[in-house]
Amino acid sequence: MHQINEQRREMDWVVVRNRTQRVDARSRRRLDQALTERSKRVGFRVSHGLSERVIYRELFPSGLTLLDKGHLGELGTSHLIARQELRALVANLNLPPLAKRSAKAG
Repeated sequence: MHQINEQRREMDWVVVRNRTQRVDARSRRRLDQALTERSKRVGFRVSHGLSERVIYRELFPSGLTLLDKGHLGELGTSHLIARQELRALVANLNLPPLAKRSAKAG
């Protein structure tokens, strides 16, 4: 049991505000300020989430996301911003790199 505890990594909590609107409202600024303050006391990171966008609502009934690029066909330029937003979210999560596949598995 001692060996397992030594190998276990510390939990990294990330709070993500999702489906945010682009309108800069006073309540949103207050919430951002409160999350930042609370994150310092409790010990979590705050990251920007995904905005409220039509593309997400269009993909949801099919069970797809913008990560399912091969199934989406051609996307218009309006969806480029949504894809950039998704890339920024994934980058902010600081996920560990994927293990490389072995030559036999490919």
